[in-house]
Amino acid sequence: MSCNNTNSTCTSCNHNYSSCNNKCTKCGCRDSFLTSPPPCPTPAGCPDPIPCQEVLSSDCIIYNGPDISCNGDVLIYQDSTWTELLEDLVAYFCTTYSNVPEILCSEDVVVIADSSVNEALEQIVEYFCAAIVGIPPITANNGLNMSAPSNVQLGGSLIQNTTLTNSTFALNINSTTVPALALQRTSASGFTLNVNPIGTTCQAISAQSTTTGFLSPVVDVICQSAGSIGSQAIGAKGRNNLENSVSPFTAVPAVYIETSTSSAAGATNSIALRLGSTDNGSSRSGVSIEFGNTITAGNSQAYITNRIISKKTLNTSESSMASEFVIQGKPGGTVNPVDQLTLKSTGQLQLNQYGTPNNFTGALAWSLSTDAVGNVIQTTAGLFGTAFRASSVPASIPVVSHLVLANSEITNGVTIKPTSIYQIVNGLNVTTMYDVVTGIWTCPQTGKYDINYNVYLTSPSAAAFGWGDTALGVTGVGPGQFFIGVTNNSTITYCADYLTVMNRQYLRNLYLTGSMQGIDITAGTTLVLKIQNMTGVAYTTTANDKIDWAIRRVG
Repeated sequence: MSCNNTNSTCTSCNHNYSSCNNKCTKCGCRDSFLTSPPPCPTPAGCPDPIPCQEVLSSDCIIYNGPDISCNGDVLIYQDSTWTELLEDLVAYFCTTYSNVPEILCSEDVVVIADSSVNEALEQIVEYFCAAIVGIPPITANNGLNMSAPSNVQLGGSLIQNTTLTNSTFALNINSTTVPALALQRTSASGFTLNVNPIGTTCQAISAQSTTTGFLSPVVDVICQSAGSIGSQAIGAKGRNNLENSVSPFTAVPAVYIETSTSSAAGATNSIALRLGSTDNGSSRSGVSIEFGNTITAGNSQAYITNRIISKKTLNTSESSMASEFVIQGKPGGTVNPVDQLTLKSTGQLQLNQYGTPNNFTGALAWSLSTDAVGNVIQTTAGLFGTAFRASSVPASIPVVSHLVLANSEITNGVTIKPTSIYQIVNGLNVTTMYDVVTGIWTCPQTGKYDINYNVYLTSPSAAAFGWGDTALGVTGVGPGQFFIGVTNNSTITYCADYLTVMNRQYLRNLYLTGSMQGIDITAGTTLVLKIQNMTGVAYTTTANDKIDWAIRRVG
């Protein structure tokens, strides 16, 4: 700024110009400022009265305050005249804000280049007013809520089906003292959680944890229903879990349980599944696994057909607790399955449906026995494991003299050759045990045998006394006898019997039955059935008569 001391009305003013430092020694008559006289009264009726008592030059008004700065730039200096002060202000703002450069918002021009400050402000207001006119007010729904006009929080009702697509990113919910995720459904039907409702090929649920110890499961499902029939904790339904039709059979199970243990764990069992029944102290109570099958294709109802049950029979304490293992099945004509096999706490095995009132029949094949340590083995021991029976209407039987002593020995009798009914060795039908041509039975195995025979013969004479017609009128003829027995076709007789017929005794039919139980017979031993007729009445074949004998191994 140039020195303008010459413009002062006072030629000797004591004043410090900011630009020239000229100083006057006096201002006025004395070294003091002049005072303003009071204004003259405004003449009456003056149309434009002068408001000031006195008009001063801006060069004579001095700013004596501290320097004034704007953003570090000094705009007004102390001791500046009003002329200098105004000039400095105008120069600063004209230089700094005379031409505003172009201002962009993204690619939109907000302020045009070389606009003035006022123009720039107007353009900015106009731009943003136009931009926010179409912005709707902020609202929150579909699982969100407005806790304050400027705060949106998670929580609220869903108003539509909502999908979160995470692609390669996971949704993680971390928690310390409360469940990370709690789901609740108040409706009595439907699902609380439906995973993969559109049926994708990926795994639906994967649960992993480092928790250890019994009753600290990775997944814990608890039913809290107070109903008297209980509630279903877990439902696992597979689809098309059929075995393939070729060997080896394979199938995808509806439920697969696997436990993995390191090889260093030893020979102890690795537990894959445990079922427990709690809060039931009643004797005979237990826990079961049920199997159900449907009636027809497309029927979604599976009816109970089998059950596996573990029930306690004594429950006074843990150490004295006794239990039995039961397998149940569903016979036809019943609604509920019944006990079919029971393994008792003593180790005894019971086949519940054998014996009265059931009768299981069929061709005998094998017998079941146990060895010294209780292993069930297949044997031929027991009734009919090895057995033989022959029966037929006998041929004519001649009479031998009752006056010869040797004739009374059954080993000297006539061999009977009835027709074979069955021959069984080790439960299998054979033809080598009995020779129908010779009438000889050969023992197939060393053991204990029962021998039985039965004779039913009709008198050839239907008149007079029948079998009592023993040589009537013949001198010296006494009572007659009929012998039957089983021998080794030599000197040994295993069992035998005879019938004495008195002369003139009425006897139409002759009956003889005999047996021997548990005889030790060595394999290869041969037996025959023999008879001897010393009645004096010759027998001729008669329909419906019978000679029958049977041998069976019993030990």
